[in-house]
Amino acid sequence: MIGLQDDPRPRLWTSGFVGMLVLTLLGFANLAAFYGLEPWLRGRGLGPGQAGIAIATFTLVALVLIPPLAVRTPPAKAGRCIVAGFAVTLLALPLYMVVQGFPQILALRLLHGFGFVLTLVGIVSAFVAMVPVTRAGEAYALFGVADLLPFALLPPLLETTLPHFGGDAAAQYAAMALVQAPALLLAIWIARRRPPVPMPGEAPPVGRAVGPVLLLLAVNTAAFLAHALLFSLLKPRALELGGGAFIGLFFGLQTAAIMALRLLAGGAFDRVDQRRLAAAGLVLVALAMALLALPLPAILLLPVALLVGFGFGAALPLLNALMHRHSPAAQRSGNLNLMMMTLQLGYLLGPLLGGLVVGVTGYAGAFAMAALCLAPAAAVLLRLPR
Repeated sequence: MIGLQDDPRPRLWTSGFVGMLVLTLLGFANLAAFYGLEPWLRGRGLGPGQAGIAIATFTLVALVLIPPLAVRTPPAKAGRCIVAGFAVTLLALPLYMVVQGFPQILALRLLHGFGFVLTLVGIVSAFVAMVPVTRAGEAYALFGVADLLPFALLPPLLETTLPHFGGDAAAQYAAMALVQAPALLLAIWIARRRPPVPMPGEAPPVGRAVGPVLLLLAVNTAAFLAHALLFSLLKPRALELGGGAFIGLFFGLQTAAIMALRLLAGGAFDRVDQRRLAAAGLVLVALAMALLALPLPAILLLPVALLVGFGFGAALPLLNALMHRHSPAAQRSGNLNLMMMTLQLGYLLGPLLGGLVVGVTGYAGAFAMAALCLAPAAAVLLRLPR
């Protein structure tokens, strides 16, 4: 068991590591709460285009700020960055109750996005410094559970409690400050402790690391492009297939499969060839996307959901673990923050490219495109050095 003295592996479960997982969960909770932002924006008088811009602004802030912040936030400064991020978020959330009109809402989304980026960059920088190379697979599997859990819990919880807030989602957004306040206190406590010292590792020299780093960034972008396309287009495709009754169950099964795999098998992620297992996960997702491009019987949406869940459940944390392993210690936090940036890039490109393809070939064509993006991504992973 982890933590026993006869365990030959480096220690992973420290108070700082647990605290960082909690901060990750609370930080992503303020993202998951905004699953219904588009109808709320429309209710505030914004047109479809303005609502789309207001939603995309959050992603654009991340794309612009993560690269420069990532290289300027070493582990020693990570605690202060996290504190600043939660402080800005705590300021932004109550403002959803009072903003009026497109300019004010756009300014608030910029402020909120800035707070989230500070939080994310700080958390990743501190987290990476706590992770031994030989336990990176397990660590990033747990990180993936912490950032996914809010998306599984908050939407049904907020839907249930919405009548108690007068039916106004803005009141719920403001109430999320009650979640961010303890996160800020925890961040302050962690920031006042001794900064984490980057773990030594068997990383290659900088010159040899450039190729694997670029390859992993490209593969991660393709993975999140498919992830975003599935998230935005699964419902209309399921309705085309006559599977409207299975839409909620699809996402529930997918999320359950991801979390079960990471919790139950995350410890084994460091005892396998991570390149091959990550590639196998992407192949499963590519197969699922190809199946969604076919005229399936609606009931087959459920096994497709399991394919997606097990595929992403293995591939995404292992891509982070591979980046951790192939990055020089001094560049790990910056490179892992760039992996977070590819998430934002995928969620920008996925709906954009998917929408263009839908206009030409329909929803089936968009899922075929996702499968074609993932197939070579799986193949090039095997080109990484062992």
